[in-house]
Amino acid sequence: MPRYQYVARDKSGNRIEGILEATSNVAIITRLRNQNLFPVDIQTIGEKETVLPGKKEEAVAKKGRVNLKELAIFTRQASAMLAAGVSIVDVLGDLSSQTSNRYFAFILQGIKRNIQEGNNFSSSLSKYPKVFSPLYVALVRAGEESGNLAEVLAEIASNLEDQLVLRSKVRQALSYPSVVFVFFLAVVSFVFLFLLPKFREIFQSFGAKLPRFTLIILGISQFLITALPFILLFLFIIFITLFLFNKTPSGREKIDRLKLKFPLFGPLMLKVSLARFSNSFATLLAGGVPIVSALEIVSKTSGNRVIENTILKVREGVLKGSLVGAEMRRYRIFPVLLTRMVAVGEETGRMEEMLQRTSKFFRDEVDATLNILSSIIEPVLIVGLGVIVGTVVIAIYLPIFNLAAAMK
Repeated sequence: MPRYQYVARDKSGNRIEGILEATSNVAIITRLRNQNLFPVDIQTIGEKETVLPGKKEEAVAKKGRVNLKELAIFTRQASAMLAAGVSIVDVLGDLSSQTSNRYFAFILQGIKRNIQEGNNFSSSLSKYPKVFSPLYVALVRAGEESGNLAEVLAEIASNLEDQLVLRSKVRQALSYPSVVFVFFLAVVSFVFLFLLPKFREIFQSFGAKLPRFTLIILGISQFLITALPFILLFLFIIFITLFLFNKTPSGREKIDRLKLKFPLFGPLMLKVSLARFSNSFATLLAGGVPIVSALEIVSKTSGNRVIENTILKVREGVLKGSLVGAEMRRYRIFPVLLTRMVAVGEETGRMEEMLQRTSKFFRDEVDATLNILSSIIEPVLIVGLGVIVGTVVIAIYLPIFNLAAAMK
């Protein structure tokens, strides 16, 4: 029988460590909770190593790309087939032959071979971290240990589908403003780089004295034409510098911190990350994953280095015996609502439920923020375009009116 080393806390918050034998990770958690202990971390002693994929398989897997929709479809189909009694080996074989993504098919075949060699499903998935995230693997492992793999896969599929819906909402909300912005740049570029120079030649051919306002607008046009190569070179250098800076750990953290401070977009990114964090944390805890392991896994799902490092700091505090809610209150990046709900969940033993409620709240907040962004960005761009075009029209027609008056 497998042996597990555990770390738990009693109702007073005292740290308790020990070693127990049980059939699974879930059995350890159940036994500890029956003793009124709250599991913090559980590690298997002497866990079996999985077989590494072959060199060809590794090369193909590195080149491959599996999008979120393909992964969600695979997970949903695998859940349905397992629930119908189909073995995991047959599931992988059938689904690998159905997918149009040859990289994904190759990976699924590799996972199938790994299982046939005596390894379990979760450890085989962990060999492909570019496709199956640590969160995905941890939930599958929890499903294997509890004997509810089909139900866990269904839950993962639902989470992936929720991510697809959220991503679609973000794209839809920002697609029209993006089109308007591109049109805005195209019109402004055409006016200042092509249209105004033509009118400048016409006005010069008349030899008339131009109004100061028209001279200013024509001067701006001439400056943009002359400086355009230097402006493009400057923007290219800035882009390359930021790209290379983002590759360094400190640079990535500074850029991610700056993203969270952007007006309107910063709060939106934070809410998206917190919604994902709350949902993933709740799902892991419901699957029997210990808090310390769950925090380490969800830190990698935030998509922001600042949030990731903060979650890891919370994990360090929990390892030292602190409560999750108390640790989260130390960092301003976590809203009061989230820290309060986590604290209530710890006190009542309903952490998963509180986190799910918090996740729903942040998803609703994301929807509201997207609506606000759409209602603000579109009018601003349209009004801005109207102001620029109107200004150019006035600058062009003023000399024409002056010429007409002079001819009279």
